[in-house]
Amino acid sequence: MEKNRNGLVAFALLGLAVGTAAYYLLGTEDGKKQLDRANEGIKGLTKSIKDLSKKEAKRAAKFAQTTKEDLENLKDRAKNAGKDAIDKASSKAQEWANRASDAANSASHKAEDLADKAKSEIKNV
Repeated sequence: MEKNRNGLVAFALLGLAVGTAAYYLLGTEDGKKQLDRANEGIKGLTKSIKDLSKKEAKRAAKFAQTTKEDLENLKDRAKNAGKDAIDKASSKAQEWANRASDAANSASHKAEDLADKAKSEIKNV
């Protein structure tokens, strides 16, 4: 029973404190001024938070755009680097093919010259 009485007393005191605060804020001129100032403060805080949110949203959008542009630039550079590598490889392959062809032609001419020289020596014997 003692616990119930203590709980009721605590509840009654809490109700009295809330009622007194409500009366002060709503029933007196000074309380109304305090409540108005609190409301203005809350409105100002809300506006500041909204402004900050808009500012941060713009900053995030700008960052996203910059990141997208950087990624596109990187993709283009990678594509160009790949194309340059393929062009260089193709050029080297063509150069080596030309050298091989020149070497084969040179060997062929030497072989023909040797064959002609051999035929000539055989006729002279």
